[in-house]
Amino acid sequence: MRQRHFLNLLLAGALALPVLSGAARANPVVLFDLKSGMVLEHQDAFKRWYPASLSKLMTAYVTFRAIAAGEVALDSPIKVTKHSAGEPPSKMGFKPGSVMRLDNALKMMLVKSANDIAMAVGENIGGSQAAFADRMNAEAARLGMVGTHFVNPNGLYSPDQYTTARDLAVLVTALRNDFPQYAPWFSIEGLAVGKKAIPNYNLLIGRYAGADGMKTGFVCSSGFNMIGSA
Repeated sequence: MRQRHFLNLLLAGALALPVLSGAARANPVVLFDLKSGMVLEHQDAFKRWYPASLSKLMTAYVTFRAIAAGEVALDSPIKVTKHSAGEPPSKMGFKPGSVMRLDNALKMMLVKSANDIAMAVGENIGGSQAAFADRMNAEAARLGMVGTHFVNPNGLYSPDQYTTARDLAVLVTALRNDFPQYAPWFSIEGLAVGKKAIPNYNLLIGRYAGADGMKTGFVCSSGFNMIGSA
């Protein structure tokens, strides 16, 4: 069986190769093998960091758990609220009252990194942003993500939304092991929504042989963030 390595980079994507080659490094990084759990490379793995849109991986995990528990289904309706529609870019820009299937909402969240859709998913499943954040934190605690705290489902900056490279490694391990049926969603090259073609923000997908995930993100407080897998 082909081994899958997860490269968790909380830095500009252009620095990925220097990190692997042992050149000058900056910002937290963890490289590990999913099958064995062996850490192959790390730096500042326990340093507190703002996760930006990598937070959407926990939004996906909480949602997958809700589906498994029978709370919602892939075809459950997700309604865009006034609050979610007002979230800043990256976003789909749907008007309040717009409705879509949950599976389509999750794909837009993962491919486009749509902040409005992530918020809509959280509000529809949790009942409110705060209630969904409570569920995110409960899952983080259950998984042993001891250096992580969430206040929103999309990763927009808050001083109270933080994580570590080590904790994100725990999360992606849980995503892959607990819900392997959704693995293809993290390697979608793009979506067609109406007449719009939406490419994946993860530029490794479709360009780097073997790349199959997982998420990128950016906020000014931490710069470019990436979790890549191959």
